[in-house]
Amino acid sequence: MNQVRKRKKADSSSAGRPAGRPADKVKDALLQSARELFLKKEFKAVAVRQIAERAGVNPAMVNYYFGSKQGLYLAMVDDVLQSLQQDLQKLTAQNDFSVAEFTSNYCRMLARNPWWPNFLVREVLFSEGEIREAVLRKFGSIFAPQLLANISNEQAAGNYRKDLDPRLTLLSLMGMTVFPFLSGPALKTIMNIEMDEDLAEELARHNAKLFLEGVTVPGSGETL
Repeated sequence: MNQVRKRKKADSSSAGRPAGRPADKVKDALLQSARELFLKKEFKAVAVRQIAERAGVNPAMVNYYFGSKQGLYLAMVDDVLQSLQQDLQKLTAQNDFSVAEFTSNYCRMLARNPWWPNFLVREVLFSEGEIREAVLRKFGSIFAPQLLANISNEQAAGNYRKDLDPRLTLLSLMGMTVFPFLSGPALKTIMNIEMDEDLAEELARHNAKLFLEGVTVPGSGETL
């Protein structure tokens, strides 16, 4: 009887712990599974069991590594945004990146993560609640303040036109940057364009040129 109790206690204490696969591989598999499922369905429509089955692990692994489905969801968002932030931080020691530099890095990030624009539209623009607020906080803290500051500084230096609203200027820049990735399937059908990293880089240069020629004072300001 004592042996049975000890065995049950041991089983209970080890419940939820990974076995057989390295921790990093289990976490990566869960993150990849989450990306694939959340791309197709909204947060509440995806079950922990579905994520685990696709990843080939026990459902307990979601709680073990991420605390909950929401924790996994936010970790997936963090994974993308941290990649972008790391790229931007490499640009200058002061993390004071330019519009052209941001556009180039963001387009490359979108090319590597084609699921991101549709995910952002569905879960942020057409959703509400705690998840939406968490994603907005993470997304907004990465680059929005820096870009707004950059635009305002260029205006103060006399390089950008004074009549521009920095907020609307940033909105226009984001529209130029994100829309081609958001409309990827339509672009492939209508214009035979398939977005990859090379085309994303070309688009970034094109958008930066259009943007800067619209906002800069002739003869001054940022150049490509």
